[in-house]
Amino acid sequence: MSEIRFTMAARCEAAGRQNNEDNFQLTDDLTRNQWGFITDDEVELGDKGALMVVCDGMGGLQAGATASDIAVKTIKAWFESDRLTPEVTASLETIEQYIREAIINADTNIKEAGLQNSEYEGMGSTIVMAWIIGEHVHVGWCGDSRAYRYNPALGLEQLSHDHSYVQELVDSGKLSAALAFDHPDSNIITRSLGDLRQEARPDVQSFPLCNDDVILLCSDGLSGVLRDCEIEAIIAANADSMENCRQALWTESEQAGWIDNVTVALCRIVSGAVTVKNTTAPSEPEENAVTAIKKRKSKGMIVAALVLLLVIALAAGYYYLANYTGLLRFLQ
Repeated sequence: MSEIRFTMAARCEAAGRQNNEDNFQLTDDLTRNQWGFITDDEVELGDKGALMVVCDGMGGLQAGATASDIAVKTIKAWFESDRLTPEVTASLETIEQYIREAIINADTNIKEAGLQNSEYEGMGSTIVMAWIIGEHVHVGWCGDSRAYRYNPALGLEQLSHDHSYVQELVDSGKLSAALAFDHPDSNIITRSLGDLRQEARPDVQSFPLCNDDVILLCSDGLSGVLRDCEIEAIIAANADSMENCRQALWTESEQAGWIDNVTVALCRIVSGAVTVKNTTAPSEPEENAVTAIKKRKSKGMIVAALVLLLVIALAAGYYYLANYTGLLRFLQ
């Protein structure tokens, strides 16, 4: 396998809320211990890989922001270059175990901070992270912040599996996946960092990298307003630039009526990985996505038209009533 080349981009803002309780970090080279600003330029994957992490805090006021900040800082500390020894990166199993331990440590740090400061009592955070190293992307998560992979030959795939009440209903067959998106309890999560009732139980899975893969991490501020088919269509139309893709996801989530903080982190594998043999992209999801986007936008136009018609009808009724009353007075 030749050297893997990739691009990255990310954005995190308050979006649909006054305060931002999301946090994120990414680095294109863990050997340099440099985090933060990433350009859309192609870079070569280093021996210790690249990392993206997204956290969505909970707890009200500034507590949620504190929890997600603690989680991100914990992950950064665990992924300092000198800690990523050959023993850590020896195999898929050792890498997955290291991610699991890092997330559990973030949970411990959040709980300790909450116990030491009554203002932070009960705070928590979700977490999703992707360590891109060697020929794989290793995804770890706790909560409902998501990891996706898009490939033009295979479409969109959700790599993480939500730790949420609604996902449990789907898994048990009590709710169809089609109805899960609009379920009123979609914000209830069953696992998180900082939950004093239980120890953190993160899930970790590894996936082989392919050329043209786009790895997306996001908080539910994005996945809660855009359906998977919409996300797929947006990435497909902007896969050549992670900056453009980031902005397109941002614009569409805003137009969809975002009500939460929004965070997106993106990485595209440009070359050096294996090439997917099946080059026929699935057409049906893209058609569904276009339909969904059109439905959402046309729905707003229909509502506006109905309101306008109602105003016209009321005005006409008032005009008629006023003239009819005037006529009665004249006849009397």
